[in-house]
Amino acid sequence: MKAIDEKIGKFVGNSDTVFIIPPFQRNYSWDEEQCEELFNDILDSVAKGKSHYIGNIVYYVGENNRAGFSEYILVDGQQRITSILLLLSAIRNRLPKNEADKLERKFLINEDEDDERFRVKLKQTENDSRVFEKIIEKDKFSGDGTTKHAITNEEKKNRLFQNYMYFSDRLSELDEDKITEFYNATANLDIVDLNLKIEDDLEAVQKIFEKINSTGKELSIADLIRNYLLVSKSSDIQQKLYNDYWVKIEDLYEDKEKISDFAKHYLITKRGIWAEEKKIYSTFKSYFDNADMEKEEILSEILKYSKYYNWLISEKCPDDGINIIVKELNVLKSDDMYSLLLVLFDKMYNTDRVTFKKILDVLTDFMIRYRIVSPVNGSGDIRKTLFTLLSKITNNEIELSYDAILHELSNSPSPGGRFPDDNEFKAALREYVNTGYARALLYKLEYKEIKNIPVDIRKATVEHLMPQTLSEKWKKYLGGEEKASLIYNTYINNIGNLALLSRPLNSENSNDVWKNKKKNIAASQFILTNTIDMNCKWDDTAIINRCNYLTELALKHITAPLPRDRDYETVEVTDDFLSGLYDAKDINFNVTGRAVKSVIFDNHPYAVGGWFELVPKVCKILYEHNKDKFDDIVRENRIHKSTFKTSYYRGKDPIICTEEKYLISSYHLKGTEYYIESALSANRAIYYALEFMKEFGLLDSFKVEIE
Repeated sequence: MKAIDEKIGKFVGNSDTVFIIPPFQRNYSWDEEQCEELFNDILDSVAKGKSHYIGNIVYYVGENNRAGFSEYILVDGQQRITSILLLLSAIRNRLPKNEADKLERKFLINEDEDDERFRVKLKQTENDSRVFEKIIEKDKFSGDGTTKHAITNEEKKNRLFQNYMYFSDRLSELDEDKITEFYNATANLDIVDLNLKIEDDLEAVQKIFEKINSTGKELSIADLIRNYLLVSKSSDIQQKLYNDYWVKIEDLYEDKEKISDFAKHYLITKRGIWAEEKKIYSTFKSYFDNADMEKEEILSEILKYSKYYNWLISEKCPDDGINIIVKELNVLKSDDMYSLLLVLFDKMYNTDRVTFKKILDVLTDFMIRYRIVSPVNGSGDIRKTLFTLLSKITNNEIELSYDAILHELSNSPSPGGRFPDDNEFKAALREYVNTGYARALLYKLEYKEIKNIPVDIRKATVEHLMPQTLSEKWKKYLGGEEKASLIYNTYINNIGNLALLSRPLNSENSNDVWKNKKKNIAASQFILTNTIDMNCKWDDTAIINRCNYLTELALKHITAPLPRDRDYETVEVTDDFLSGLYDAKDINFNVTGRAVKSVIFDNHPYAVGGWFELVPKVCKILYEHNKDKFDDIVRENRIHKSTFKTSYYRGKDPIICTEEKYLISSYHLKGTEYYIESALSANRAIYYALEFMKEFGLLDSFKVEIE
C-alpha cells in the first residue's frame, strides 16, 4: 500500500490513466446537500487562498492496461471523483473554447482511445454510465437537448444530471473573471492518493470494501457478498461476472433486500447449520475462502437457487400444484425450511416432480402438526430437525424418497423438534388452535376431501363461529353470563369453532348472532363450512361434534409420524455447558441460569414450563406408571427436605403431601389428591426430580432437556 498527498487535478488529469468504478459498487448517490457543501468549500478555498482536503482516493491497478494508459479500479472515492468531474463538465461550459477543450482533454476524455467503452475518463456503473457519458461527451452542454447526446426526460431524473445542473446553476452566479479562479481551486483540491499495491492478492481490496460505503449506511449482506464474488484484477472479468450473473440475480427480486435473506438460506444449504444474522457475511466468506469452488461456479449456483427462492417468497412457482403447497408452507411460517426446499427444488423439480410433490406434502403435514401442537417455544429445535435432514440429503446419506423423508422426520434428533403424534395432535385441536395455522389445516382438509378448491388460501380467512367478542345477545343465547363464559373460555379456539370463509363473508359475519351468521356460512365456497348443520344450536355440544368430525378428518389426511426407532440425541456432560438433552443419570452439574424445556420418559417427551414444573411433571409420569408405589413413597415421606419448619406429622418438611398447608407454594397434581412443592430453585428441582426417579428405579429411563 502506498499513500501520497496529491492534488485532485494532477491525480485525475494524468494522461495515462482511466478510472473504473467496479460494477459491484453502488450507483452514484450524492444529493444536492453534498454538492452544495463541495461547491461552498471551493468558494471558501478561493476566498482564503488555501486548498481544501476532500478525502482519500483508494484504488488498485487493474491488469487490463493498454498502450499509453493504466486502469485504476476505484475502491473508495468514486462518489467524490464523479462529483468533481460533473463540476468540471459544468465549468467547461463557462470557459472560452480553447480553455474548454484543454479541460476536456485533461480531465474528461481520453481523446486517443479507440475503445468507446473507455473514451470517457471515468467508467461508471452500468445504471449510471449512459447518462454520465452523455454529460461528459456534450460539446458545452446547455441542457436544451439539441445535440446528438440529448438527455431524455427520464434521464433528467438521474442524480448525475440533477447534480450537474445544480453545479451549472451555481456557476452562473459567478462573474466571468471568477470562473478561472474557481476552476484552479477545484483542480487544487487536496486528496490522499492511496494505491493498494495488491499484486496478486485481492484480500486487501475486499477488506476495504467491507469497511466503506458512500451513503453513510452500513453495507448490506448482499452488497458485501456481491463485492466478494465480483472483485477481480480485471475490469473485463468483473463486468462479465456482473452481467452474466449478478444482474440476473438482482432482476429476480423486486425487493433487493431479499437477496440478503436468500444468502442466509443458501449458506445453510452448504453448511447444514444455522447462520446468525450478524455473522452471515463473515461465515459466507470464511466458508467459500476454503471451498473448492471458483467464483463463477458460486455465482452460477446462486443464480439457480435464487430462481427457486423467488418462487418460494413470491409464490410464483410455474407448477400450480407445487405453488398451492408453497402458499400453505408460507402460511405456516416455514422460513426455517427454505434451505431444505432449495435443495429439494434443485434435485427434484426437473427430474421427479411426482415424488417431489409427495415430499412437499409430508413436509406440510409435519409443519401443520408442529405449529398446532407447538412442542416448544423458539425455532432452534425445528431447525435442528430440518437441518439434520438437509445435511443427510446433501451428503447422500439417505435416498430422496417419500419413505426416507418421513422416516427422518419421525426420528427428530431432539424432542422439541419432533413430529407430533396423533394423541398430541388431537389434544391440541380440542384445546387451542392458532387461527393462522387453522387456516392451513382447514384449507388442506378441504382440498383433500373435495379434490378441487376454487379459492386461493390467501383469500381465505378463519371465522370464529362463536365470536371472539360475545355480545349480550350471544351470552343470553348460550345460557347466561356464567355459562357463556365457561363455554367461551373452553371452546373459543377449539378447531370445531373455526371455519374457513372468504374475507368479505367473514367481515360481514363479525360477531353477529347465530341465526344471521348461518346465511353467510351456507353461502361459503368451502364445503367443510357450508355443510355445518344449519338447524343446530351453536353451543358447546355443536362445537364438540364438529371438533370430533374435523379431528377424524385431520387424522385421516394429515400424515402422522412413524413409530420412533432411534433414541433422541443426548449431550455428553463437559466442563462447558451445552444446550441439549441429557441422560438424567448424568446431571450432576449446576443448572442455575439454565432453562428446562422437557423431560423424556421411555422416549416420550413431556413439555415443562419451567423448573417449578419439573418435579410435578416427573411425579405425574411416575404416578401413572405405578400408582401404588407412588402412594407408598408419599405415605412414608421418603422424599423430603432437611428441615422441620412446618411440623409435618410424618417428619421432615415434605416435597409432596395431601395438604397444602405444609408447602410454601403448592402445585396440584391433576387427577390426584396430591400437592407438590413448587417453590424450588433450579438445582433443588432437579435434585428432587432425580430422587423420585431413583426411588422407582427408573433413572436410566429419563432424559431432561436443558438450555
